Order: sequence, then C-alpha cells, then structure tokens
Amino acid sequence: MITQKATILCVYEILKTYTDENHILPAEKIREKLKLIYDVDMERRAVYRNIEALRSMGIEIEGYRENREGYYLAEREFELPEIRLLCDAVAGSDMIKEETGKAMIKKLIGTQSIFQGRMLQKTVFVKSGKKTWNKQLFYNIDALNVAINQGCKVKAKLMEFSFDHGLKERTDSPAVFSPYATIWAEGNYYILAKREEAEGLEHFRIDLIKDIEPLERGVDMIFGSFNPGEYARRYILEHGEHREVYTISCREELWQKLEEAFGADAEVMKKEGTEISVKILAVPSAVRSWVLEHLDECDILSPKKFREEIQTVVQKAWQKYWR
Repeated sequence: MITQKATILCVYEILKTYTDENHILPAEKIREKLKLIYDVDMERRAVYRNIEALRSMGIEIEGYRENREGYYLAEREFELPEIRLLCDAVAGSDMIKEETGKAMIKKLIGTQSIFQGRMLQKTVFVKSGKKTWNKQLFYNIDALNVAINQGCKVKAKLMEFSFDHGLKERTDSPAVFSPYATIWAEGNYYILAKREEAEGLEHFRIDLIKDIEPLERGVDMIFGSFNPGEYARRYILEHGEHREVYTISCREELWQKLEEAFGADAEVMKKEGTEISVKILAVPSAVRSWVLEHLDECDILSPKKFREEIQTVVQKAWQKYWR
C-alpha cells in the first residue's frame, strides 16, 4: 500500500518512464497510469500540485503552458547521447563480462523514457569476446579505494593467466603493499602502489588481484610529489620507454592508419607525388610494432640504428621461415 506522501514519487516515476519531448502525457493519462501501475487514485488537482512540488525541487517539467498538450520530463541526469556513449563504453570494455555488462546497460537505459530506451536497444550491444576472468573486479576496486581513503596497507594475492584460461597465483604472491591511487588506462584498471620494503612505485592490474585484506598498518609515506596521471602515461602507456623521433616514408593512403596510431604525434614533413615523409614522436615499441605490421608499405629513413634493428628482425624472420 503506497502512502499519500509517497504518491509524488509515483508521479515522478511515470514522468521519467513514459514521457520525453516526443511523448507527452496530459493529466488524465497520468491519473490513469497511477491507477494502473500503483493502484493510486489521484484527483486532477493533486496531479497539478505534485508536479509543482517536483518543479520546486529543481526538476524541469514542461507543461500545458509550454506545449498545450500535457507534461513531460524535460531534463534528466543524463541526456540520451551521454547514455549512448556510456552504454557503448560498457559494451566495448574487456574488463566487464557480458552478463555484468548487460545488467549495467539495462540500468543506464532505465534512466531514460521507455521510448528512448527502445532507440538505445536498437544500437547498443554487448560483444562477447575477451572478458576479464576475475568476477571480483568491482569488489576489488571498492576494497582498494576504501584502503586508500583510510590510509592503510593491504595484503593480497597476485594472479596471472594459466593455460586453461583461468588464473593462478604468481610466484611473488602474496604481497603487502601501500595503495595510493586507482588508474584506468589502456582498457584496464590498475592500482598504483609500493610494496612493503620496496623503494619504487609499481602498478598491478586490479582484475589480477585476489583476496584483498586491509591491514592495521598505515601506508608508507612518499617523499616528494607524484602525479598518478603522469605515472600512467610513462609506465603503463609508454611501458617505461623514452619517446624518440622517427622518420618514415610511405604512400599517402597510409596516412589514415598513421593518424589512428599516433594522432598529433605524427606529422607530414614532405609530400612528393603520392609519397609522404612523416615524422613520428613515440616510444620505440609502438613504432616497431607499427612498422613491422606495415613492413612492405613503408620505409624507415631515420634514425639509422632503428632501421638496422628492423633489418635484423627481417633477416632473422627470413632465416626462420625460408631456410
């Protein structure tokens, strides 16, 4: 049995679920849905009062004065394009299993009207592919954030992938470490931490951690400032390598792939006919992978040592596959 005071929430839920700028409900239709869904009998004047009360709380509701038709919820916590982006992010994340992803997307879609939700369901999907094996990911994130806020060390098992697609404990596990910040980078969650008795910072993938146990010991102090974002760029995105300048030549059609791989760190220096010379500022491993992927489509101009390195790789591959 819904109490009289709770009926205003019923009105809000109906406006949230059944109205948007293209689907407007007059007061009489709102009364009908109140009766049908909540078994609430509400007078027309009570509908008006509840809507005015919702407006007084900052909820934007368009009404007869604006459209001459009825009421609809004009502003939501998330707009439709934002929900679409969030749904796509969940669907495309390798950190979220398909079942969990579907549940999260359902909750996101629930913030919109049923009509907007139908539009989203036509475009949003959860791909089934490589997903994390550790079901404790979200609990791990929560446990680590609690430890960070409380300033305490944790003890945890460090895991790695086994040949049967499961997880097995690493040889250097368990570990006691001071957690400092959680980081999202390259499609994974990491914890930035310092092991007990160790000197430097390191990072662990949170989906490869198990059995987190908070300890009654404060975290080790870090002398001097550190920037988690800068750490992530330097040691996760760039794998601790130093960026260098490379120059390659290729056909202009390959520029699209260069732009996708290196963005603003790639710059066209010269164009002759259909050939372009491109300067790239990146870490060696990234350029090496790209060049080897497009080996027959590009030519390394500089530095000389990098060109010689690729020559060595090609020679070894030739000896392996053609001897």
